[in-house]
Amino acid sequence: MKFTAAFVALAAFAVSQVSANASIVRQYNALGATDQGALHTCLDNYRWDNWDGQDCGGRGWFKGSHKYKSPTDCYDACAGLLVQAINQGASDVECDDFEGSARCWMGFH
Repeated sequence: MKFTAAFVALAAFAVSQVSANASIVRQYNALGATDQGALHTCLDNYRWDNWDGQDCGGRGWFKGSHKYKSPTDCYDACAGLLVQAINQGASDVECDDFEGSARCWMGFH
């Protein structure tokens, strides 16, 4: 019960952190079963650790940018959308955020 309450609070916080300029540009839910708990843990750790190209939760994670000011800002913009995608069973997802001509992207496959 405590885990469920903590997870709901985390999901609500993440959804509140969605940038108006961020969007899911790709989401597939049919490429195999996912461990949603593990993916949520991976996403939580991803904010501070930019481990582009690493595997976590059975998926390969990526994060990159073009003229974007901060990988942490990219995380803040996309985390809520990625939480929603994980909750929907995504097995391959990408979120992009734009700030003027700058772009960042992150997700897993």
